[in-house]
Amino acid sequence: MTFGATAEQVGLIFVFMLLGLLAAKRAWINDDAVTGMTNILLNFVVPCIIVTAFQHPYSTSQLRDMGVAAAFDLAAFPLTIGLAYVVFRRCASLDQQRALRFGSVYSNSMFIGFPLVLALLGTDGLFFAVVYTLAFNIFVWSHGYAMFPGDGTKVLRRVFSSTAIWAIIIGLVLFLTRVQLPGIVNTGLGDLGAMTAPLSMIIVGAGLAKVSWGSLLRDRWLWAGVAMRNIAIPLLAMLALWLIPLPTTARLATLVPMACPTAAFLVLFSVRSRSETEFPSSLVALSTVVSIVTVPAIVALASAIW
Repeated sequence: MTFGATAEQVGLIFVFMLLGLLAAKRAWINDDAVTGMTNILLNFVVPCIIVTAFQHPYSTSQLRDMGVAAAFDLAAFPLTIGLAYVVFRRCASLDQQRALRFGSVYSNSMFIGFPLVLALLGTDGLFFAVVYTLAFNIFVWSHGYAMFPGDGTKVLRRVFSSTAIWAIIIGLVLFLTRVQLPGIVNTGLGDLGAMTAPLSMIIVGAGLAKVSWGSLLRDRWLWAGVAMRNIAIPLLAMLALWLIPLPTTARLATLVPMACPTAAFLVLFSVRSRSETEFPSSLVALSTVVSIVTVPAIVALASAIW
């Protein structure tokens, strides 16, 4: 897959982001509207696209590949957590240190990864991107959630309160039992799932409207965080996936979410814990903008060497 082909899809998705930025700048949407759209995306749209991804004819080889991909994903998170801990141990500010570590480990795999995988690889690729999302949700609602000050006793409940987790469970049951949903149901799920790219990027774009770009570009720790999230970890993942016995589609569908920019969860968790939010918001914003170049570059490089 060439740099140009990937860049076209990334460019289209970022057009939606610019629409969100414009809408927020013009005050066509406010914080309440963004919150409402986020709830619709997480509770309706993403679950629909996940269930649709599992509506594949059952095959033993695909089940085996799914297991291999799941094992890789579950192993990758502890390794990246350890790497981020070591790399950013010298950051003086504890709030910034936490943001850099979280931002390095957790990517925007659902808001940006899903639309990209669907555009580049179709539903075959989305099947494996959903497997990555399972590991992501387990870790982000346990390790990621526990990184921030607050009540850590509800971690397990948080994991199973995620609609994405339940959609994965439902989709996996349907796949394993070889149940195909009626045509009208699949059509409805597909129509809702088609909203993923425009809705998610409008939300991301609206979040960029409040960023002060002048001060952002001069912070070396922000650039260090972007280098880890957008370049170092995707390159390490690309090399590791090269050694894993998976079809190229499964490898790319696993790599793309890992190459995505810092997850918006960083800002959400910072707000919830009443932590400082300017640095996390700036990290998400800069990582997102830089990914316009880094994601196509990573995908093109992986396609060339695999």
